[in-house]
Amino acid sequence: MSAGHAERPIRSFWIGGFEGADHVNMHARPLDMAAATGHLARLDEDYAAAARLGLRTVRESIGWRLAEPAPRRYALQRAERMARAARRHGLQVLWTLMHYGTPPDVDLFDDALIDRFAAFAGQAARVLAPLSDDAPVYTPVNEIGFLAWGVSQTSRFWPHRHGGGAEDDSRRSGYEVKRRLARAALAGMAAIRQVDPRARFLHVEPLVHVVAPQDRPDLQPLAQQVAGYQWQAWDLIAGRCEPGLGGSPGQLDLVGVNHYHSGQWEVGTERRLDWHLGDPRRRPPAHLLADAWQRYGRPLVIAETSHVGEGRAAWLEDMARQAAGAMQAGVPLLGLCLYPLVDRPDWDEAARWHRSGLFDVLPPPADGTAAPPGAWRRSPHPASVAALARWQARLPQPQDSTMPVIVVLSHLRWGFVYQRPQQLMSRLARDHRIVFVEEPVRAEGPPRMEHHQPLPGVDVLCPVTGCDAPGFNDEQRPRIAPLLASWLAAQHIVHPIAWLYTPMALPLVEVLRPGAVVYDCMDELSAFQGAPAALRAWEAELLKLADLVFTGGPSLYEARRGRHAALHCLPSGVDAAHFSPERLLPDSAEAATAATLHRAVGRPRLGFYGVIDERLDVRLVAALADADPAWQVVMAGPVVKIDPATLPQRPNLHWLGMQPYAVLPYLAAAWDVCLLPFALNASTRFISPTKTLEYMAAGRPVVSTAVHDVAMLYGDTVRVAHDTPAFIAACRDALAEAPAARAQRRAAMAATVARMSWDDGVETVRRLLAPLVRAGASDTAAASLPPRHAAV
Repeated sequence: MSAGHAERPIRSFWIGGFEGADHVNMHARPLDMAAATGHLARLDEDYAAAARLGLRTVRESIGWRLAEPAPRRYALQRAERMARAARRHGLQVLWTLMHYGTPPDVDLFDDALIDRFAAFAGQAARVLAPLSDDAPVYTPVNEIGFLAWGVSQTSRFWPHRHGGGAEDDSRRSGYEVKRRLARAALAGMAAIRQVDPRARFLHVEPLVHVVAPQDRPDLQPLAQQVAGYQWQAWDLIAGRCEPGLGGSPGQLDLVGVNHYHSGQWEVGTERRLDWHLGDPRRRPPAHLLADAWQRYGRPLVIAETSHVGEGRAAWLEDMARQAAGAMQAGVPLLGLCLYPLVDRPDWDEAARWHRSGLFDVLPPPADGTAAPPGAWRRSPHPASVAALARWQARLPQPQDSTMPVIVVLSHLRWGFVYQRPQQLMSRLARDHRIVFVEEPVRAEGPPRMEHHQPLPGVDVLCPVTGCDAPGFNDEQRPRIAPLLASWLAAQHIVHPIAWLYTPMALPLVEVLRPGAVVYDCMDELSAFQGAPAALRAWEAELLKLADLVFTGGPSLYEARRGRHAALHCLPSGVDAAHFSPERLLPDSAEAATAATLHRAVGRPRLGFYGVIDERLDVRLVAALADADPAWQVVMAGPVVKIDPATLPQRPNLHWLGMQPYAVLPYLAAAWDVCLLPFALNASTRFISPTKTLEYMAAGRPVVSTAVHDVAMLYGDTVRVAHDTPAFIAACRDALAEAPAARAQRRAAMAATVARMSWDDGVETVRRLLAPLVRAGASDTAAASLPPRHAAV
């Protein structure tokens, strides 16, 4: 194709890709990744989700192996379904014809592949042409370079044909297979053009960087040679290399580049240049994009990029910055594809999911038992979705931001135990800017507002004052107010939504001049040890002033029923995918942390994680440890408001301290019974523990004291005990659970978990906030603030 195409071939800059590999893996098992992710069964759901995120273009794989089950007999109904579903949701599809797999009788080492592929490509174009509103865009063969290397030099693809040498050695390129696949791509393009002259072609290859080991500078020429392999497939198609094969500059229509965090390495050792550690030898992806542009002079698309495991939102941010940098340098970048959009299992270890998508997946059990309710459910990864929203406002060009602002005044710090405020705000950050204001701290130096961004869309502010007084009390507020006002003014934030977690912060609302006030009552703070005497009075005023009130559970709701016209019970939810046993990564840093923590802890294990304070029944914990010396009682969490020296000590009682949220699923998976050993007192009368659902999502048996909300909401699946002997007996019963009873309990828990997601809760919040956002600042709440209450 010439460079004279006036129309934009790709509908949206931001693209979502669905994993579609269909090759036979290293264990001789045929793959169908579109089915393995649940995507085929949920086309409309997945496309609707993409459209809601503003992704108007998606990448899909037809899969030659799947679509030609017998020689020259084609089964393209799947592609038709995708095309029709995409049209229903207003999406453009970029089609990949061959995603590694070939029909059983086609050999990558035989030239007969070329004509067979051309025939298949022509038939696919006949089927899809009538369903393509835009000029269709095809990738004839996905990653020619990677596939040629993989079948020639590794055992990643069946049958194993590599000719010896070290596994995964990058020093050989598989050039003969690469050459054959390039010829097949050229023949396929010719066949498609005969059917549909509108067709455009996106040629997708990995973009990499290779260096010599630091102690082997003599290998630098080899490193340059290996890095040069990345150009071979494109060069063959563009006719820069072996033009007699039929390549020419016009054949290289659109250049698609794939770049992952593992795409830079040392030659010889194959050691990756760690992105997360900032290896200085890494070459910025913006420079790699510029290399491709300078070499070919063709428009580019980042066709695949993602990060496996922790860090995916940060990777998205980095790649977006790199894309912006390349565009500023003059690179004609047409799009950036988040691949995969929906998480995927590993090719060779089907039970291991990569945690690399914008949407996590709650997969069915790996053991083949019946899928529980909610299986295949998609759960947005909050930090990644928020990062996408932020960058959509800047790429492909900056847009005026009309995103509403929520200023949260919280008694809990963002970096403390990850619970309700973080769960809600990280999700609301997709379409709101969140400013999270913590209680002040005392430190040396002038008063100031410290600021950090724990994730995209969330600004955390911590006032630093010279005052020892705790919390948002009368002595602190005059110091905090000017710091907060100054920061908001510098950010041009006016009339935000004020969201309070503590009534003690109510006087600071005056500084915000909010368009609306929301009170999220997640605890009965007045019943907590050391609660300010004025807290009840401030809450009474807050209930008069607030436009919207949420409670964290039914007990809190009943206690405030009739005190506000817009009172809503919003029980805590769960991120089911985060805690699902099927989602755990056995070789992750989190798994290693959990294993280290339990290294000296035998079985059976009875565990609790959460804040260890006056709400915990430490006498019950001690009695549980004493009940059976073989039982290992594991307590993970920060110790707050009680002296750690007063905690009971036993050989089989293990205090692990606070652990990161990412480690909690691995702790629960290592326990045989999960515990809710709360005291029954004024401080627990209204609690609704978030961890209850998390334990259930982990599939573990749960034993709880008779906390009202636990018994009311989950009494049919949680063992609820009314005294210490009953609690010990319930633990003993849980440890002896029969397989049939276990299966029945897990099914009931899965059904409950499926109804109680944080995502659904946030959708309720969005729906209730929408009228307040539309109303804006028309009824400024600050005008009706009551006189300040004196501390009593």
